[in-house]
Amino acid sequence: MSSTIVACATGSDAAALAVIRLSGPDSWPIASQLCGGHSWEHPRRLELVRISDGVSALDRCLAVAFKGPKSFTGEDIIEFHVHGGPGLVEAVIAAAIAFGARRAEPGEFTRRAYLAGKLDLVEAEAIAARAGAATQRAARLAEAGVSTRLSGFAAALEGRLTTLRAAVEGWLDFAPEELADEDLSGLCDGIDNCGNELAAAAALGRRCAPLFAPPVILLAGPVNAGKSSLFNRMVGHERALVSAEPGTTRDWLEVGLQLSAGRILLRDSAGLRHPSGAVEAAGIEQAKQLQTQADLVLWCCDPEQRDPGPPQALAVATKSDLGGGRGLSVSAKTGTGIDELLTQIAQRVFTAEAPDFEAAIPTARRQVELLDHAAQLASEAALRLADQQPELAASDLRGACEALAELTGTQEPDEAMLDALFSRFCLGK
Repeated sequence: MSSTIVACATGSDAAALAVIRLSGPDSWPIASQLCGGHSWEHPRRLELVRISDGVSALDRCLAVAFKGPKSFTGEDIIEFHVHGGPGLVEAVIAAAIAFGARRAEPGEFTRRAYLAGKLDLVEAEAIAARAGAATQRAARLAEAGVSTRLSGFAAALEGRLTTLRAAVEGWLDFAPEELADEDLSGLCDGIDNCGNELAAAAALGRRCAPLFAPPVILLAGPVNAGKSSLFNRMVGHERALVSAEPGTTRDWLEVGLQLSAGRILLRDSAGLRHPSGAVEAAGIEQAKQLQTQADLVLWCCDPEQRDPGPPQALAVATKSDLGGGRGLSVSAKTGTGIDELLTQIAQRVFTAEAPDFEAAIPTARRQVELLDHAAQLASEAALRLADQQPELAASDLRGACEALAELTGTQEPDEAMLDALFSRFCLGK
């Protein structure tokens, strides 16, 4: 039997009101102890109660009970709408723990709702996106995810790909020359259409991603390219150590910056070269990994360096006060080009296109990656089928279907994946 959990669902800052949520098999008995034996005879009705920790009264507030399975988590739930002082909130939570509850982990309420079949993984991630939405536009797009549009899209594509896979596997008993050209062409077209729709959904998710999570901008490049100086200039204060000695930066740094178009996470990383020691080698390996995680890499090089950097990176010619270089010219010393650099960053990572609120919009990087993977497998399946390789095409189609099942959670995920997903949620969700 699961334990009974408690958390504040409205954040830790002082406010007029706060909502404290209990969920689990002992929610009602624990709440009765908190409220002097209150019986909770009227579920889904706000009632005036007095909360006590058994020693003294804590608050006079409203409370509402939800009887499982007709609740968000599928379990018995009690919500207390208390006054919002952080000290009072913690006192009520401590009293609930003393009476038998335990403090909830981040995302644990939503995780229980998923495990109870109340929502799928797409809806769960959309709830997290809605909770963190900083704009009305982001909130509307997150609601589109909660209302199962992406789940329905993924399920429909999985069904179409499964039907196509069945047709391909049904032809494995025939010699390739026995397949009519028009039938083969029709199958390839059907698979291609599915792949194109999946790729379009992933592309939409990438365009909308900055609305749901700040894009990561990484300063990368050779040693002594002026990355840390540029980082400090963009941040507005001396956050990173700067030295003429090569290899000064070992660990990576991160600071949030608010641009006119939205918020970004700016990262500084170790300069790339043949390392002089184990610590620097670890920092360089970390810098390489950070490049794969970044939404945009700013490849920094001074006028004497000619390394073109990775594909899709934005080349930045640092130290423009010392001479010209390759890419957008900036100077951390004088500030030249910094405003233009910030403008280019915004243009690269923030979309001006307003997506259709009725569209199936991914709200998490995980969803975009799975859609991309399914699209790639579908494209490969069409090519292999056209090349008279139905066995390999069927395998690719099976992989595409599995990716879509993983997207919604209909293919049961492992505990590690669930831990990673729900740990990103805020407390009380």
